[in-house]
Amino acid sequence: MDYTVKIHKDGSETVEKVKEGTNLLRFLQKNNIDVSAPCGGKGTCGKCKVRIAESLDFFGKEKNILGTKKIEEGYRLACYHKIESDLELFLDKKLKEAKILSEIKKNTRKIEPVVKKVYTELKYPGVNDQQADYDRILSFAQSTRINDDLDFIREIPQIIRKDNFKTTLVYFGKKLMAVEAGDTTGKLFGVAMDIGTTTVVGYLMNLLSGEVLSTYSFLNPQAKFGADVISRIDYASREKEGLEQLNRVIVDKINKMISHFTLEKGVKEGEIYTIFVAGNTTMLHLLLGISPHNLSVAPFIPVTTEMHKVKARELGIHIHPLGVMLVLPGVSAYIGADTLAAILSSGIYKKRSLSLLIDLGTNGEMVLGSKKGLYACSTAAGPAFEGANIRNGVGGVKGAIDRVYFKNGIELSTLGNQKACGLCGSGIVDAVSGLLFNGLVDSSGKMVQKEKTSHIFKERIVELDGIRAFKLVDGKESVDGEDIVITQRDIREVQNAKAAIAAGIRILVKEAGVTINDIDKVYLAGGFGSYIDIENAIHIGIIPKELRGKVESIGNAAGEGAVQSLLSANMLNKLNKIKKRIHYVELSASVEFMEEFVEAMGFEN
Repeated sequence: MDYTVKIHKDGSETVEKVKEGTNLLRFLQKNNIDVSAPCGGKGTCGKCKVRIAESLDFFGKEKNILGTKKIEEGYRLACYHKIESDLELFLDKKLKEAKILSEIKKNTRKIEPVVKKVYTELKYPGVNDQQADYDRILSFAQSTRINDDLDFIREIPQIIRKDNFKTTLVYFGKKLMAVEAGDTTGKLFGVAMDIGTTTVVGYLMNLLSGEVLSTYSFLNPQAKFGADVISRIDYASREKEGLEQLNRVIVDKINKMISHFTLEKGVKEGEIYTIFVAGNTTMLHLLLGISPHNLSVAPFIPVTTEMHKVKARELGIHIHPLGVMLVLPGVSAYIGADTLAAILSSGIYKKRSLSLLIDLGTNGEMVLGSKKGLYACSTAAGPAFEGANIRNGVGGVKGAIDRVYFKNGIELSTLGNQKACGLCGSGIVDAVSGLLFNGLVDSSGKMVQKEKTSHIFKERIVELDGIRAFKLVDGKESVDGEDIVITQRDIREVQNAKAAIAAGIRILVKEAGVTINDIDKVYLAGGFGSYIDIENAIHIGIIPKELRGKVESIGNAAGEGAVQSLLSANMLNKLNKIKKRIHYVELSASVEFMEEFVEAMGFEN
């Protein structure tokens, strides 16, 4: 039996038919209707809330997550409910504008991209020179490797005769990739990308000058299927068309990015010859349409971590018809091409002194080492710092609280100076640090009872559906009229995340046979790592206190590494050399890691 679902969103109304018994969240996802579901539909994050016009029973756990007020207003969690009648849904306006870290350093290296052009005037054929067109090109090419793509071969006669055998040969490495009529050597463009679990950044590059012509950043559209890699792997593995959906939404967004570049800069699609892509191993599997299933089950084996050159058109990506997408290499299931690219751009692989690279994103990747060798590990730390498991947590969108100051009252700032809509990662770190500093949270992470403190902030301690919380923003001042709080449960999530990172660092130090004090420099990469207050991060234990004064934020290191690889064949070749020097440490198999994790759970006042 089919039912009708009427959906109201952003002032528009759509009506869809759906089979009885279909999960409401899966229905919304499969109809490309954006609804946040960081936990991937497991019923734990409380973000996939929708308001339902009809009276609908609710679950006890659902009420605990949403709260009594939201339940009474008709809100339900889409993941909890099957469609068993006609429904009318109202979706809250989605917060889409995000502050995404995209700045990279100006390139000062020699420009020697793997893609290059050479102008050539071919010899005219004649009765005494009846060499085939294909062979004629080959005889003038600087390589014996020539594109044997059938479309390329079909177009050769028209191309070489269009301008009286004056042609431009386009190479990708040593292989002749394309032939163009006339002299087109003045136009050579490429794109470098970093596909993160949460955010994606792309750079349109002039491959002749090394100039960044345009930057385009966006929230990863796959997030509606789950905030973290495990949720997306689960969706791709469990749902019939899950892998196809995850692949399609990112490819569609990449094409939108390319359209933006062509409109903004007047660069034609056919003048973009390559895209270099960095990303974690799961994101790259999904981009290539490769099943990520085995990445989430022991022993965590990827299908591939090698560098791959694929035809962009085979993935449906709209650049030059014979253009190449180059997927940068990774190391393991959880140390991907983004980490290798960050190692490349940070330069820790060639330093004499010991450095620690920490990329704080949805996962926490850490690399310790020098020119003598590198040790790497990954922890599932990011969801809390990206707002996924936090009651009022949000990503880095406009209105997100990014700074919290405990003075005579609570002072805070929001991204874009908008009305507060929730807490992003840097705001969460500030809030927990402030609560700890003011004695409102003890060393075990427990929030004090209101009646047992005389602190000036005691009136901000409230109970929400049986959970103790600290009110940061009154509902009268927030964008949706709801109080913005940090709860006891949120603090536990932060403890789990910070303990995982701190424990990972300690394990790397042991594996390398050094001490924390031997580390000369700490580089924080990624958006979250660049925006957090370093002193507050040390205070709550994300970064060991022994490293105070040694920490530097280096921005989008993965994106910069992708750009450097695109602009320099030499830098690209270094990636595989770096890969071979990395000793990967699997923390899930380490008893010592669990011991360090438990030790790091507490706070030090």
